[in-house]
Amino acid sequence: MFVLNVMTSTYTHNEKNPSFKLKSIWSKAGIGTCSIFEYVTSLQSTKNFTVVFDLGSTPIFDETIPVNHVILSHGHLDHIGGIFSHARAHSLCSDSVPSYYVPEHLVEKIEKARQVFSDIDSTCYESNEICTVVQKRDSSCLEMNIVPVRAGEEIELTQRKVKNGVQFYLRPFQVSHGGHPALGYTLITKTSKQVLKSEYMEMDKNAIGELAKHGVQIKETKVVERIELCYSGDTNIHGLISTTYKKKTDSNSILYRNQGLQQAPLLLVELTYLDVKDSQLAQVRGHLNIVDVAKLCDCHGWFINSARDTKRTIIFYHISGKHKSVDTILDMMKNNLPRQMYPFTKVAISAFYGTKLADLTVDADGCVSLMDYVNLMTNHEQKQACTSTIK
Repeated sequence: MFVLNVMTSTYTHNEKNPSFKLKSIWSKAGIGTCSIFEYVTSLQSTKNFTVVFDLGSTPIFDETIPVNHVILSHGHLDHIGGIFSHARAHSLCSDSVPSYYVPEHLVEKIEKARQVFSDIDSTCYESNEICTVVQKRDSSCLEMNIVPVRAGEEIELTQRKVKNGVQFYLRPFQVSHGGHPALGYTLITKTSKQVLKSEYMEMDKNAIGELAKHGVQIKETKVVERIELCYSGDTNIHGLISTTYKKKTDSNSILYRNQGLQQAPLLLVELTYLDVKDSQLAQVRGHLNIVDVAKLCDCHGWFINSARDTKRTIIFYHISGKHKSVDTILDMMKNNLPRQMYPFTKVAISAFYGTKLADLTVDADGCVSLMDYVNLMTNHEQKQACTSTIK
């Protein structure tokens, strides 16, 4: 088994422009998916706002335990299988009750499952001849705030204390995952700031000061909204490009989806099937195939040559285990993705092994840069060609 080299981090932080970064991801289709995002305001801070998208049983589970906000795209076990363990573990290290944001059609079923697991967790013998029970547990540790989420309806991720006027909101949108209730999410921030009212902008500072002394309200609250990241959840191509809607809230759903896919500097997009011949299978099972990516680029303008695109990162995740090795996965992406995407594409690869490139490194977040792979592969092939010529 070949283990990739691990880099500490490639993330650069701007104190004046805090933003979300992907802290960690582990994803293999049908096995487990979990990603952790952190809103970095200071590299020195240990209390940055953190959210988890999907929580299957994965090797990064331990990193999710302190997190208060878990956002679930849908109910398949490889995406929610860890939530009950999370609730129990969280209760042992925190006095807060974590919130689980769930597509509304699944709330009742998840609550039933919580009750069953609580019952199992708190079961004790009435009497036991083998050992004496000094203090019998009669209640479970599975405290969960299960929050219903509806496509097209914005919802706040509430905090105990709002720092620097920054509040966090989910904008859920409908996706298409083989008929299963499923959502994608755009995550935004709204920052409240006190600014000088427009009528005083041109006034002398001393005059403004006099007005303030006499109790005149010279400032007003301005809310600055910013699209931060977009998470596709499990979906086929129709869930990300459809423009038709039947309900009033569907128009908001499409708006939220387009905001995320077109404006977010950080996009996580599922890409389960990398073999072109699996295109129809992907449609039926509610997943993306690699041939769908060009359609997404055309629909959402992913390689318009602009300053926005140079700052964008698209991370492909949820790759099928049928593709086996790191080299196979990255080769298929290199050969089938539009070349314009290479510079801003990363691949969630920590769930896979196997590469002939000794210098290939996986970032601390669990991803590999596609551009790095292409460059390393080119150098590797040139060296092999030189060796063959010499022989």
